[in-house]
Parts: sequence; C-alpha cells; structure tokens
Amino acid sequence: MTGAATIIECGATRSLRNPRELWNYRELLALLAWRDFRVRYRQTALGATWAILEPLATACVLTLLFHAIARLEAGYPYTLFCCAGALPWTFCARVLRGTSVSLTANAGLLGKAYFPRLLLPASSAAVAFVDLGFALLAYLPLALYFGLPPGWAALSLPLWILLGAACAGGIGAGLAVINVRFRDVSHAMPLLLQLWMLLTPVAYPLASVPDRWRWLMVLNPLTGVVEGMRWALLPDYPLSPAVVVSAVVGALVALAGGLLLFHAGERELADIA
Repeated sequence: MTGAATIIECGATRSLRNPRELWNYRELLALLAWRDFRVRYRQTALGATWAILEPLATACVLTLLFHAIARLEAGYPYTLFCCAGALPWTFCARVLRGTSVSLTANAGLLGKAYFPRLLLPASSAAVAFVDLGFALLAYLPLALYFGLPPGWAALSLPLWILLGAACAGGIGAGLAVINVRFRDVSHAMPLLLQLWMLLTPVAYPLASVPDRWRWLMVLNPLTGVVEGMRWALLPDYPLSPAVVVSAVVGALVALAGGLLLFHAGERELADIA
C-alpha cells in the first residue's frame, strides 16, 4: 500500500495580501534603513551635510541659469524659489534612485532568508526622508534671511512629502523588479531624472510655460508635488486645484501600478538577482 504523496510548492508572496506582515517586520525595516544611511555617508568628510548641500547647490545653479542669464522672474527671491522647488525634487529623485536599485544592491540577502522583499525598496525610501529632514532644517535660515518664513500652510508639508514618496516610490518599486532582469534601468536612470526634472517646474514658474503646453506639465504628478511644497513654504504662493488633483491621482496610480508589478515579479527574485 503506497503512502500519500506530499507536494511542496512555493507559496504566493504575501506582502501585498497581508500588510500586517510588513508591520511585523518593522524592526528589520529600521535596521535596513539605518544600514543604508550609514553606508551612504561612510568615509565622507561632510557626512549628512551632503543632504543639505545637494538641494542648495542645485538652487544656486538654477538661479544662475534661469534668473541671472535667462532673466526669468518668479515674484519671490529666485534662490528661495528654486530652493523650495529643489527640496521636493531632490527628495523624489533620491527615492526613485534608491528604490530602483534596491533589489540588485541587496541581491545577497534575497536567497538567504525569508522576509517581505518590499522592505528593501521601503528602507531605501526611508533614508530619503531623513535627508529631506536635514534639508528642510537648512531651508528655514534661508527663508528668514529673505524675510519670507513659512506660514500656516507649512502644516501641509507631510501631505506633499507623502505624495512625492508614493509617486517616486511606486515607480521605483516597479523599476526595481525590471532592473533585476534588465540592468539597463540603472544606466537609464540618470537620463530619466534629467528629462523629468526639465519637465517639472523646479527651476521656472509654472505660469511661465505657454498655455498650449501647460496642460502637459499639469499631467506630470511631480508638478503638483513641487507646486504644493512651494505653496507650503512660500507665503501667499498660488496653488492651482488642477495640479493638486494631478498629484493625488498620479501618486495613487504610480504607487498601485508599481506595487502590482513588484508583486508579480517578487517570486522570481531569488532565482535571477
């Protein structure tokens, strides 16, 4: 009499079906984020100061090109205007860069033990939040220098930060799975970010874009994130409802699409990473 056969199959990944599992691994998430933060600034003379220098240097260069040379005006001190736009852009770019390579950078962990693979892009995004915190602390003295400190609208900062993180993190999570199989993503990322920055009103006012092209700018979800951050940081800055809707809808679509793509390719990561 033959015994019953036991078939062992790979179960479906559960990180999206059971969000509580991510919460159960929160300590591992904190550990991975702390490791990524230490690795980023290890053996650097300036350390976390780089988190402040990048948006400030970007704002100064953009002021030189678009204000001093191209003679664009923004209704605010142009350096402060560019800095208020560079802060969310730098944050989103860091989230996108970090999450898109998070799986290949941690390929050695994928085949050793089980944990929700979504923790890897999430830990990379968490480091960008810390960098943004340092940059926002540096923005306040600059705003006080120009006599334009943020008002009550600054209470909305968490909303715009979360929208930017959802948009960039969702796209980055989807690209992370593609990057495991096609490393072209890593090579294309600098070009993608350069083009995306030019199509986002970081260095120029949205009102300076001709009407026939402005609707295309509004479709860019990061336009709403940048404009929202400016509304929160610059007193009396105008904010169009259309860019708010675009930011919310774009962030939700990017997050949902990226997570679904990540979930679809999650089971094969250990085999091809």
